[in-house]
Amino acid sequence: MTRRRTRTPRRTSRALAALLFCALLGCFVVAAHDTAAAAAPLEDYRARVSKATAAFEELHQKFDETDDVNSPEFAALERKTFQAVRDALPPREKIESAGVALEVDNRWLHEELDLYANIEADETEDRDQLLLRVSERLRALDTRLAEAAQAAQPSRDKEAEKGRLNSILRRREYNEQAAEETALGRVWKKFKDWLRNMMPESRPLGEGAATTFSAIARIFVFALTAAVIIYVLWKYGARLLPQNRVPKKTKAEARVVLGERLAPGQTSADLFEQAEALARAGDLRGAIRKTYIAVLVELGERRILRLAAHKTNRDYLSAIRRERAALYGDMQPLTHNYERHWYGFAPATDTDWHDFRSRCRQALTE
Repeated sequence: MTRRRTRTPRRTSRALAALLFCALLGCFVVAAHDTAAAAAPLEDYRARVSKATAAFEELHQKFDETDDVNSPEFAALERKTFQAVRDALPPREKIESAGVALEVDNRWLHEELDLYANIEADETEDRDQLLLRVSERLRALDTRLAEAAQAAQPSRDKEAEKGRLNSILRRREYNEQAAEETALGRVWKKFKDWLRNMMPESRPLGEGAATTFSAIARIFVFALTAAVIIYVLWKYGARLLPQNRVPKKTKAEARVVLGERLAPGQTSADLFEQAEALARAGDLRGAIRKTYIAVLVELGERRILRLAAHKTNRDYLSAIRRERAALYGDMQPLTHNYERHWYGFAPATDTDWHDFRSRCRQALTE
């Protein structure tokens, strides 16, 4: 008995295909909706970065102040701080600002924490350097986000907002850049190209053809090149020696410090007077900022720091740590108080102002 195959009608196949397409479309819409909903606001990301920065700086400060960094109490504080930072800043996340979603890469932070876990307990110097490095990078990111939020304008379009966030999150503190070709390398490359162009190209010769002319041409080119090199060295070689070089004119020092544009010839004493005037007018936050900038300008006038418009307060603090370790102990609490009142918008009292001013005077005196 022959069995007959049952065929699915065309209408049933089309109906199944339509249902499958609708199901896939629904999954795509739900996934897109979930992705859009997962993007955190920029202000929330800033708050989490600030919280992680404060926690890590507190851990680093206690590391410097603790006599036994291998004690169970400090180990528990390390684990708690690292877990809080990992939870606050996941390796990858999306943030949203002005309707623009941008993916943020925080994997460097988790890699640093994993690296810290592999450092031996007795290598305190390596542990201290890693904690300082992570604290500075987090503080730099927090500072850039705060500056970007203050400079943001309501009329900025989405493309400009996206470009601004990309420029912040891809700065030199968070991404390694390839080294540029040196000037000597470019000169050497041009010389080799010129020499290659001077050389006659060798062409296949027929059987029995003489190569005497080609050999003579090559010898002439080599001799001419050697003569030019010897003449240049004889004429200008003495100027290449370090003791015979003409000293270059030094560029004028940067006149922008932490966003504060200084007038030509303005000194640290002028800034201290302006800070006193702000304090008498009741603007204690502005007085603290002006005094901190005056301290940096004074250190620049003493050749302890090199002022630059792109440097942050953390850049200056790191330079002091490298160059003047004794001064670092005075500048670290001053920098912390400055950030707390200026970037953290903590209200300042008369006591805070007088204490900050006296500490600045004491740091400069010592």
